[in-house]
Amino acid sequence: MRKGGAGAMTRSLCETCAWMREVVTLKGSRFLLCRLSQTDPGYRKYPPQPVVRCDGRREKEQTGGAAGR
Repeated sequence: MRKGGAGAMTRSLCETCAWMREVVTLKGSRFLLCRLSQTDPGYRKYPPQPVVRCDGRREKEQTGGAAGR
């Protein structure tokens, strides 16, 4: 048995990134889609989690807005 229970996992930078879009399947699987991958081939569409370093990461705005500009 793992410490911290079955759901314990290191937090990923993707969780707070403005480029991230959460995708949940009908079976309840959860994937983090990197929308930066749509314009930059250097970023994976579904990066292996947890991500601990990312040069493209942008902090989400507190109002819930997505990366724009």
